[in-house]
Amino acid sequence: WIPERPLDRPLDPWSFTVAMASTQPQMYGQPSSDPAAELQRQMATAAAQQAAQQGAQVASQKAKHGFYEIKAYIQENPGSVKVMCFLVGLTLLVFSILGVINPFAVFGTPKEYLANVYNIIFSVIICICEGKEDWMRSCGDLQGKLFQRCFFLATQTGRALFYFYVGSMTILLLPSGFIWTLIYIILGSCLCLLSLLMLFFAHCGRCRSNYGQMGGSSGQL
Repeated sequence: WIPERPLDRPLDPWSFTVAMASTQPQMYGQPSSDPAAELQRQMATAAAQQAAQQGAQVASQKAKHGFYEIKAYIQENPGSVKVMCFLVGLTLLVFSILGVINPFAVFGTPKEYLANVYNIIFSVIICICEGKEDWMRSCGDLQGKLFQRCFFLATQTGRALFYFYVGSMTILLLPSGFIWTLIYIILGSCLCLLSLLMLFFAHCGRCRSNYGQMGGSSGQL
């Protein structure tokens, strides 16, 4: 007598179904197919995007408002003074670049090279301050950005003090050659004189206009 093996037994259909169900792999981390949850997720994403757009618009409006306030407060020099400051700044830029390159060997110490590098930066700032607004706007609105970040340059007093500092530093540079020394003394003296003229227009001219207004009002009385 040979015992019957378990594999020779007929398999119950119900047991086969249960066994197959138990052997199927279980998937974890699948997204929920709940329509309500999906709708809430979409609404939250849309609300976050709308809030970000509104924040960007508010920040842009505030930046524009601040720029318009600075632009309205900018104190302009008279036309002749603006032209002279621009020309002196442009001339100083050319000679400062030549001083850094030093083709005529008139500068020999590191201090003089560093002073010329500073003069290049300062002369570019002078040209930006006194250049035409249309030119600066076509160059990425350099003038407006400079006045936003360095507000003292938007006033006549601030620019005058800055020009006086640059002019005095240029006078004291004193390169070795006589012609170069004369050129630097002339450029520095022009900047100092222009800065004094700007201070006169900023304060004495304002006092004169106020005095004229007071005289006119007293005459009416």
